[in-house]
Amino acid sequence: MPDEATRKALAVAHCERINAGDVEGLLALYSPAVRFEDPVGAGPRVGHGALRSHIGGALAAGVHDACGEPVAAPDGRHAAVPVTSTMNFLPNGPLMVRHGILTAPEEPEKARMEFTCMLVIEVGESGLIEEMRAYWGRSDVRFLE
Repeated sequence: MPDEATRKALAVAHCERINAGDVEGLLALYSPAVRFEDPVGAGPRVGHGALRSHIGGALAAGVHDACGEPVAAPDGRHAAVPVTSTMNFLPNGPLMVRHGILTAPEEPEKARMEFTCMLVIEVGESGLIEEMRAYWGRSDVRFLE
């Protein structure tokens, strides 16, 4: 099983690859059969295709992730990192409005959002991320001035 340092590094690498706009590099961190939920409760999605689509939407919104200090569980499989993400309201914000997470801003094309979340990964024996969960809710999203 991957050691604690490796699992922590994978959690941070997720954020670094997003910031670099490196979709292929991000997918290389994940098992082809990855299961992920962002946010937890939105329903699981499976596979590189679903992850590519999800990350592509975030990149289209100009996402930037700032991560804190990662931690690893003693189970030999899990790690977590606090993340603050900023992105434009468009193109994904209207979906959050429809789900009651946000109220539509007056100027959607100029609005930028900030999310605080906890990113939790589970790493398999292969050293790849097999599962990712992002924990955030309504109170964790706000518009930036």
